[in-house]
Amino acid sequence: MLSSKTNHSGDAIKNIIKANVNPTSVKVGICALKYLRDGRVIMETKRKEEQELLYTNINEKCCKILEANKQKLRNPKLVIYNVPEEVNTDNAEEILITQNPELMLNAGDVEPKFTYRGKRNIRNLVTEVGHQTRQKLLNTKLKTGWHM
Repeated sequence: MLSSKTNHSGDAIKNIIKANVNPTSVKVGICALKYLRDGRVIMETKRKEEQELLYTNINEKCCKILEANKQKLRNPKLVIYNVPEEVNTDNAEEILITQNPELMLNAGDVEPKFTYRGKRNIRNLVTEVGHQTRQKLLNTKLKTGWHM
């Protein structure tokens, strides 16, 4: 993901990259250049190693004009329905770990984000979890306080 520090358009960013970075000397194959509405440009490569080389090369040569950012994968969010009143974002992780030992959860696997009230005034908890933790939680009934 490339963005301009001085509000250049997508075509201007492309020309700056072509003038300063030579993909053959870096041994990187660029698969696609995509323009976004907000003026940023996405460069796609086939391998992660190529992405790292291109990222460091752009930051070295064009650091005054352009800013290169790597995109990160986000963890999926999971909604836990019908959570009792005593469960909040501060103690939700601890309650889930202690009351559900069969899941073998560790500290940091479940990150509570916020609670909200749904239909019929039921409290729901939104959490951010990893992929393996999500699979564990989806296949079991959770015990939270006095509710199952």
